[in-house]
Amino acid sequence: MIAVVLIAESDPFQLRLLQEVCEAAGHEVVTAIDGTTALEVVARHRPDLAVLDVDLSMDPGERGGLDVLRILRADPRLSDVPVVVTTRAEDVEGRKAALTAGAEDYLARPYRVFEVEQRIRNALRRVLAERRLLALRDDEGLDPLTRGGSEAQLPVTLDYELVRAVRYGHPLTCLSLRVMDLDDVLAAHGRDAADATLVALAGGVRGCIRGIDHLFRGRPGELVLVLPETRREEANTVVERIAARHARAALLGPHAAQLEIGLADRAGIVGTDGMALLAAARASRAPVAR
Repeated sequence: MIAVVLIAESDPFQLRLLQEVCEAAGHEVVTAIDGTTALEVVARHRPDLAVLDVDLSMDPGERGGLDVLRILRADPRLSDVPVVVTTRAEDVEGRKAALTAGAEDYLARPYRVFEVEQRIRNALRRVLAERRLLALRDDEGLDPLTRGGSEAQLPVTLDYELVRAVRYGHPLTCLSLRVMDLDDVLAAHGRDAADATLVALAGGVRGCIRGIDHLFRGRPGELVLVLPETRREEANTVVERIAARHARAALLGPHAAQLEIGLADRAGIVGTDGMALLAAARASRAPVAR
């Protein structure tokens, strides 16, 4: 998806390099060479990402890069625009000040193109995930069988929630639930019975989670739970509730009997790839006693 990237860079050569990298990635670029101009550009065209040079013109009366960053963070309409600051390689204090003021990330000069590409991609991940969530049509975003989220929506929500959790330092947990003998149900009783098993599981699981939690249909026989603001120990409580229902034979309906659950939290994940969190949950699945 195309994003609007503001590049505010005092050195024309460096500005052009950053502009070419962003345009090569398919993004629309607007530019400024000083802080005042950067704020004027933002007022006309709200960017999806701002790349700000900490060393923007510091002439009397001019706005520096940190000034622009603080103004963006203080404006409710612009406070969620991700900001990547650029600094001289030796300017450690400038980077610390920018991150403290709310910058998403930083780039040190001289730039390495692959690093610029990666930092820009990471900074835009949350913004583009939000846009994809809004763009999903109802038939793409909702699974008609379980009335949970669809498999198409799952990676979008995972990316969004993980980037948000990393950005704000919040916990996030993912659960993968799989009906182990669903193929046997299908073979012995037909498609309607297999579908009814998943519907029963989705209904039972909804009674174990909160309104802010996300339920998705994943791979065949699988449901996925994305639990924002949830630590591992809190997610274990959800697992215990689900296991208790399963032990009472009140979760899968009359045909299926075997369920496995896996759990992963963001503490064990490097980066902001939501599907890596789900992969970790799937890898940890174990049968639930009945």
